[in-house]
Amino acid sequence: MSVVVEVTGPVARVLIDRAGAMNSLSPEVLTGMHTAIDTARDAGCSVFVLRGAGGTLSAGADLKYLRTILADPKAVESYLVDIGAMIDALEAAPFVTVAVVQGYALAGGCEILLGCDLAMVSAEARIGDRHLEYGLLPGAGGSVRLPRALPAALARRLLYTGEMIDGATAFEWGLVSHVAPPDRLDAELDALVARLSRHSTDALRTMKRLYRGSVDTPMAAALAAERAVLVEHLCESASVAEGLAAFGSGRAPDFQTKGTR
Repeated sequence: MSVVVEVTGPVARVLIDRAGAMNSLSPEVLTGMHTAIDTARDAGCSVFVLRGAGGTLSAGADLKYLRTILADPKAVESYLVDIGAMIDALEAAPFVTVAVVQGYALAGGCEILLGCDLAMVSAEARIGDRHLEYGLLPGAGGSVRLPRALPAALARRLLYTGEMIDGATAFEWGLVSHVAPPDRLDAELDALVARLSRHSTDALRTMKRLYRGSVDTPMAAALAAERAVLVEHLCESASVAEGLAAFGSGRAPDFQTKGTR
């Protein structure tokens, strides 16, 4: 299988397993990624951890496959739409998505990273748009999400030069949420996943929905929406009772064993 999924409790761990092709996005990988997203959603997961075999998240589009369809513009468009739809699905998924980069996240791999909620990267990882290095252009959000993730000058720098930056620089720029020394990457990832998964599933999912809903919404409307969602959450979520009981007794809430995930 090109994509391997393992679900344990609220956490789905997903591996793109094409190390020999730098985990490039073949049609089979795209199908596998959609299946993985559906599996995590159906299992009620709150955390989705995505990494690539061999440490590279992805080098992007499968250029060998792309070359076989260049004579058919409709096939090219369909392929690019499929890549974009997969990244859009990650971005819109109800669970929190965490991209893990030990080696490279280039071109479409960088676009995947941009579509995830959080990113845990090695300080020595290499991240970049890279499309212009091969006379190509982004087609799955690189020229759209990078300017939203970075100050304009830095976004232009990555898009126009095609250069790669290391994970430490990506963290300094605010392009990724977490960075770790290479030998601490897995330990730091485990700590992050443990922190995320200890939250109640419904509260974490709703927090993501609030965040996404506020990004392009005027302030007054976003504040009103936040209040409305909170009222619904307080009155209907089973996790609220456990959270308030824990606060009142000075203990940490236990959403996993008390059936309030």
